[in-house]
Amino acid sequence: MKITDFNIEISAENVCAFLDGDKTGDLYEEIMEELEEMLPQAYEKIRPVALLEFGDLEGYSIEADGKKVKEALFGVCSIGKEMGEWSTRLFAEGDYLGGMLADAIADDYLFQMDDVIQETVVSMCKERGRGIAGRAEAPKDLPMSIQKRAWDVTRAEEEGIGIKKSYMYDPVKTVCHVYLLDDNTKRYHPEHDCSKCNNLTCKRRNLPSVNIRVVTGEKETVIKGRKADSLLKTLQEHDIFIPAVCGGRGTCGKCSVRFTYGVVEPSEEDRKFFSKEKLEEGYRLACKAYPVQSCTVILDERESSGFFVLTDEGTADPAYGASQDDSAEQKEDVQIQGNPADVSYGIAVDIGTTTIAMQLLELPEGRQADVFTDINRQRAYGADVISRIEASNAGQKEELRKSICEQLAAGFHKLTDGKERKVSRMVIGGNSTMIHLLMGYSCETLGVYPFTPVDISLTHTTCRELLGLQDQEFDVMICPGVSTYVGGDITAGMYALDFDKREKPCVLVDLGTNGEMAIGCKDRIMVTSTAAGPAFEGGNIVCGTGSIPGAICKVELDGEKVKLETIGNEEPCGICGTGVIDAVYELKKEEIMDETGLMEDPYFEDGLLLSEKNGGIRFYQKDVRELQLAKSAVRAGLETLISKYGITYDDIEHIYIAGGFGYQMDVQKAAHIGLLPAECLDKISAAGNTCLKGTIKALTDENAEERLRHLSGLASEVQLSNDKEFQEFYMEYMYFE
Repeated sequence: MKITDFNIEISAENVCAFLDGDKTGDLYEEIMEELEEMLPQAYEKIRPVALLEFGDLEGYSIEADGKKVKEALFGVCSIGKEMGEWSTRLFAEGDYLGGMLADAIADDYLFQMDDVIQETVVSMCKERGRGIAGRAEAPKDLPMSIQKRAWDVTRAEEEGIGIKKSYMYDPVKTVCHVYLLDDNTKRYHPEHDCSKCNNLTCKRRNLPSVNIRVVTGEKETVIKGRKADSLLKTLQEHDIFIPAVCGGRGTCGKCSVRFTYGVVEPSEEDRKFFSKEKLEEGYRLACKAYPVQSCTVILDERESSGFFVLTDEGTADPAYGASQDDSAEQKEDVQIQGNPADVSYGIAVDIGTTTIAMQLLELPEGRQADVFTDINRQRAYGADVISRIEASNAGQKEELRKSICEQLAAGFHKLTDGKERKVSRMVIGGNSTMIHLLMGYSCETLGVYPFTPVDISLTHTTCRELLGLQDQEFDVMICPGVSTYVGGDITAGMYALDFDKREKPCVLVDLGTNGEMAIGCKDRIMVTSTAAGPAFEGGNIVCGTGSIPGAICKVELDGEKVKLETIGNEEPCGICGTGVIDAVYELKKEEIMDETGLMEDPYFEDGLLLSEKNGGIRFYQKDVRELQLAKSAVRAGLETLISKYGITYDDIEHIYIAGGFGYQMDVQKAAHIGLLPAECLDKISAAGNTCLKGTIKALTDENAEERLRHLSGLASEVQLSNDKEFQEFYMEYMYFE
């Protein structure tokens, strides 16, 4: 690309700065007078041209974020020969001020050309699907010969630009830019990095970015961030994901990091979430931290890789667990028959709002071969679907799509041992928002009335089209949804539990941020969704956390004596959803809390101390209210659904609780706080990951497509937003009776 149209106004202030002009002295006035006389001639002599072309870096070794960079966008910018010749002539004539001014004018124009072309540079890279990891300079980052490569690639000779044996350009006022490209299209750093430049006396010296050393366990990496960006945004740009339940608004307190060097000043939000001691130790919210100097931050590796994800076998596997460690003990559980290359495989996928589960099966028998689990990295854009809808509508649709596609592709490579195992089919289930983000659909109509989805029908695509796996061509089937808030994960669950074949009504309840539920049998099905909020997943709880090692998952009280269990029996680090259920039940049992949810003194102010570890983990009055709202919404939704279906508890054959939360939850305690009907205790059971079970079943059932379409079409949705019956139930079940 050739650019010659530059509407640049030479800055007198910049020119004066180049000459060390003192604005208060007589020399300054002389400089300004001379400059005013020279500017008309300068504009006539400047012949700007910028040449931009893509090329490879073969033969050159340079890294960004620890990875070798293979491709660059080369730029050659020049203002022509006349300014240099004019400056030389003025010096030869003894007009030293004029010569210096001509040189400074040329420098200012070149610097401004750099600023002007950056928008075009970013646009070109976006069109090519490439990110800009940074900019290299010769000879600091690359040998001077790189200027010859740029000269060749951009065909600069055609514009009258020459190059010498020393690799210097002719005319002199010509510069080379090398923009380092990578796959990360969430970041674009085309600017010159003054922090790496040896010219410390440069009058245009600027530090637009800072180096951030990120420590997670034993792993360290150095990334670069803009001063104008929060640490959370910078981490996301570099594919480092930490929880941001509120989507980076500073209201959830979950994106906690610890600065050990270059500590930023605490924000208002920091002071709300951290004690004085924690602030002094360097704890900050990543969404409100804006590093202005090089720094080191420590991330909690348990938050980034320790989530427990439920597979279809009824076991909670830690994310990056069985399929990541590849230990011999784990491999013994997977018995592959014959040569893997001779076996056909299918992959079942559950895309949850918080976690992802993928299972590899031998076909046609459906025997499990391997499992891959991971945290859904979109969690960095908010814990719930509403936050992700807002992020998509705010211009991050492609980032969200790329995030989930990259994770599924990584899971595919892991499960197939680098494509050693031949896959013939993939079936995916997920809620409607997750599928919209996966397919790249607009989310603009999902979050506003009448909440219309783009497409929730059963869909077929290919892995090449969906995940960009160019050497693969197998079919990918997306399970159909019922509505915007009752998606394909519920349809897959109903299919797994044979709702379309049952004679008596059964109930399926998926306890999560959106409490989806279904009731019915082969003749009729009704579904609904209620906004439960993130309390069941540890969200909006002061000391809450996800289901990670160290999360308090069970609580027992004997008077003031507290007995705890944590996931993995590790040191307590917070309280997860099942622990929240237990805590509320125990508070009510010990009469520390009444039926309205009010805690007595001193617990009302100080909360219940669960553990003194990690600065003290407490369960507060605010947490009771969060659980109260969540349980009331779910129970009211269930009661409304049963009422509108026209049956009683006696008519229900079974109540299935889906998901990891339901699998680990104490059903007795949940019923006794009113989350579930105590009258149906003998009918309630944990069903595990019903979405994954449904996608697994679909891989081996020749009638799967027909049954899934039938189930989604058979189900009718009950809207609760303006339902009077639901509102009455909601108020009734606010009480803990």
